[in-house]
Amino acid sequence: MSPILRYLLPTLLLAGCSTLPTGPDILVLPGTGKSNGQFRDDDGNCRQLAQQQLASSPAPDSIEEGQQIYDISYMQCMYGKGHRVPIPRELTYGMKQEWHAPPPPNLPAPNLPASAP
Repeated sequence: MSPILRYLLPTLLLAGCSTLPTGPDILVLPGTGKSNGQFRDDDGNCRQLAQQQLASSPAPDSIEEGQQIYDISYMQCMYGKGHRVPIPRELTYGMKQEWHAPPPPNLPAPNLPASAP
């Protein structure tokens, strides 16, 4: 099978599906030290990878599910190439750490009761 047909065939087969996204629904920014040219190249490669991931997965039940599969694949690819991706709010729950002030200097240790034998 020719390389062109190998990439074109899945796209043509899925062109009739109404659940295929046309692009990412998320904002990704260039990584530190990445040029706009590198970002554009990586964006194109990651869009193609996301389309391939979507084509190889079972048919999504809805447009939203298809978009979610596409966005996750795209974000993973762009993050792996060193670009800045958003962190979904549902992944940040419980990550807030409490801060406690350190004890004052020269504070004696508390007197703990002796444990029973």
